[in-house]
Amino acid sequence: MGWTYSVTWILCLSVSESWQLPNAEAVMYGEVRSPQYPQPYLPNLLKQWDLWVPDGYQIQLSFTHLDIKASSGCYQDSLTVLYDQQVLGKFCGQENSTDHPGKASILSQSNSLTLIFQTNESTPELQQHIGFSATYKAIDMDECSKQDPGSGPLCSQICINTPGSYYCSCHYGYKLHLDQRTCLFSCGGDIFDKHEGHLSSPRYPDPSPPFLSCKYIISVEPRLTVTLNFTDNFHIESVDTQQGPRCLHHWLQVIVPDREPMKLCGRKSPGLIATNSNTVRLDYHTDNEGLSHGWSLHYNTDVNDCGEPKPLLNGGVTYLSGFQNQYCSVIQYHCNEPFYSLPGGVNISFTCEADRKWRSNNNITPTCIPVCGKPTKLISTYQRIIGGGEAPDNTIPWQVLVNIGGIRVGGMVIADRWIMTAAHDLTHNRKPVSKERVRIYMGRTYVKALLRSPALAASIHIHPEYNNPSGLDFNNDIALIKLQEPITFNSSIMPICLPAEGAPYVTGVMGLTSGFGIMEIYPPRTATKLKYVQLPVVDQETCHDSVNKLKKTRNNIPSLTNNMFCAGIPEGGKDSCLGDSGGPFALSDDGQFWAAGIVSWGVDCGQQGTYRVYTKVINYLDWINQTMQEN
Repeated sequence: MGWTYSVTWILCLSVSESWQLPNAEAVMYGEVRSPQYPQPYLPNLLKQWDLWVPDGYQIQLSFTHLDIKASSGCYQDSLTVLYDQQVLGKFCGQENSTDHPGKASILSQSNSLTLIFQTNESTPELQQHIGFSATYKAIDMDECSKQDPGSGPLCSQICINTPGSYYCSCHYGYKLHLDQRTCLFSCGGDIFDKHEGHLSSPRYPDPSPPFLSCKYIISVEPRLTVTLNFTDNFHIESVDTQQGPRCLHHWLQVIVPDREPMKLCGRKSPGLIATNSNTVRLDYHTDNEGLSHGWSLHYNTDVNDCGEPKPLLNGGVTYLSGFQNQYCSVIQYHCNEPFYSLPGGVNISFTCEADRKWRSNNNITPTCIPVCGKPTKLISTYQRIIGGGEAPDNTIPWQVLVNIGGIRVGGMVIADRWIMTAAHDLTHNRKPVSKERVRIYMGRTYVKALLRSPALAASIHIHPEYNNPSGLDFNNDIALIKLQEPITFNSSIMPICLPAEGAPYVTGVMGLTSGFGIMEIYPPRTATKLKYVQLPVVDQETCHDSVNKLKKTRNNIPSLTNNMFCAGIPEGGKDSCLGDSGGPFALSDDGQFWAAGIVSWGVDCGQQGTYRVYTKVINYLDWINQTMQEN
């Protein structure tokens, strides 16, 4: 029979010696005696022992002898036994006295115990009490039988006590969870690699066991994709909300690589799920709340088909290997050369991957960029516009004829929806002309054939600083026309390049100007075919001198600005003229032509000592690019 005490007591001590720390070395047994035992103990004593045994054990304390001076409630001399600051007993007296422990043992609740021996400060006469002697030993704690009802069982199924500890085990058909306490129904874990098959939850269609954590993996050849077909009898416990069922305690999660997991629950069958993948994982989870009747599905496979590759505007696709559009097929994009090219000039290959998508290293579908300034046919000899030099087909493919309410002017293609020309051609009474009055013709060198296929203007953009009310200020004489429909480039229609940053205008370098304007002034004769002439860039000082000389003998001569340059020969005879306005002055850099100038103004045509003045395009690159980007 154990010793029972009902003690309400608070111990307040001033202890001068250190307490033993909890990390002190634990032992399996030991002995404790009062000071000088078996000799009588001294007055004014305060002694404390902290006893420790290993974790998983309790301390059993047994007294071999106890002889402490008796007092009411052991008020004077006493031995107090504590566990975690809770008093288990306070002893004094001799055997058979009221406060003596007798032969009973004291068992701690855990692996530590504290003893405090205290004697009175004054003793009227020399006393003969010898104190106490006790032994202690470690007793294995049976964790399995001492479970806290409030915290639930240590083990969900089987608890096995061991010396100093315990472990959990499970019944047949269950496995231990990672928490080493919970038993889970042993399910899943298999890999299904057949082309079709059937899966269902444990015990389906009967209720699923609690604490399930099942994994099913379907993995077939990469050339195949998996389709899941759930039966109508589907029930996984859920919580109904306004947004639909929430999967709080039970769920089936469908996991496909590179996609967000799909968590399923409720009473509505998911039906058919096309995963577009050759690998699918299903995780089925239940706990001890609620009841689910589970699920069942049949899966089958289809050949992985990535579908038709995304078409490439102004380009195409070549199949390099594999069966068209199926897994591991390789395609290569290419552009319609020589009119379009890929950025960097490198062909890009795509492969049909297991997720039914065409993929390359960067997974960006390429864009075909127009090739500018490289006609498929070059002019071998240069002739004058005035005088009738005719341009062979496909030699000046950027040249356009612009008809503005019956007036013929020139222009040039600079992008698939953009024409560059002179601002003064597109203004009337200080306002831009209506886009409905504008027709653009391109792709032919004979005017009669050219006029059969007009292109329409979507918008007209005059340079914001162009202001020429009196016809004497041609500064900023540049404009853009946006077409309603994009152009597909070929041998007869190709853009001219815009100048590169810092491109040089070198005096004496020959440029190519062209147009459908007047061939002869007296009598006036309009060109029936595209004309061209080669003219040199004129030194800016020479150009200024020429203009200033004309101003001395004539009125109403425009001024030259840094946004203009001259081209021509001093003896005359070669020049652009009326109707060529807005057309190109092209310079060549290693066989690639770029728009150096726009035919702007001049005095007479091809006269000695005069030059044609051109808008200097390089000064307007920012405005050109911004206008095209914003419109």
